[in-house]
Amino acid sequence: MIQLEAVTEPLSLESLDIQASILNSQPEFNLMVEHKPYLEPLELQAENRKNLVMGEKMLYIKFRDHTAGLLTYLPDYGPDHYPWIGLLVIHRQYSRQGLGKAAVHELERILQQQGLQAVRLAVQLENKAGEAFWTLNGYGRIRSATDNHDNQVDVYEKQFG
Repeated sequence: MIQLEAVTEPLSLESLDIQASILNSQPEFNLMVEHKPYLEPLELQAENRKNLVMGEKMLYIKFRDHTAGLLTYLPDYGPDHYPWIGLLVIHRQYSRQGLGKAAVHELERILQQQGLQAVRLAVQLENKAGEAFWTLNGYGRIRSATDNHDNQVDVYEKQFG
């Protein structure tokens, strides 16, 4: 159904345009995270640089030869040594088709194959759709925190096996 494809050049102008297109199709999400509805490709470049230094992996979610979404994760987040999902965004054109769920399940499969036991993520408190999505996919809230954009978030975790 879907394929996860590694983004080989997340700082290239072509890739930044694709990322901005996906993110900007969901302005409500951008407002929650970045506090503005639309992001410029070059704004994403600085964020990508910072995340790449931490070891972030970026994947395109491909559906029928189209780039339908974006998924990022840290295989080993230094402070707690858990893998963390950083971002899951489906282009509005492809939303409500089960692609997010399929992408998360594929990433979980990959992490399990690497011998990992769990994965974590953060959800902004006002992101009720995100909270529902992650809960339905087996993630449970473990604590509250502040993200790198100074947003209040709940941290969720899913244990494998």
